[in-house]
Amino acid sequence: MQIETHKQYEKMWVKLSARQQSQVLAALRLFVASPRSPKLRLHQLKGKYYPQYSISAGGDLRIHFAQVAEAHIVLMLVGTHSQLY
Repeated sequence: MQIETHKQYEKMWVKLSARQQSQVLAALRLFVASPRSPKLRLHQLKGKYYPQYSISAGGDLRIHFAQVAEAHIVLMLVGTHSQLY
């Protein structure tokens, strides 16, 4: 799977704590290994974020991404639920 990052994702990434960054990396590893894992709570977003998808990185942490092709995604946003919505 090819994973790219959007500039906004990178800005939000540096603001995360070391623990949160670790949670995000673990969620992304799980996503690559098993994209449909129930632990990720994968779902398509509605409203202004449509047609992006969201996965859970544990607790209140979310990762938004856009699917460009079957095996190519762009990480768009990362943060807590309240930061993203």
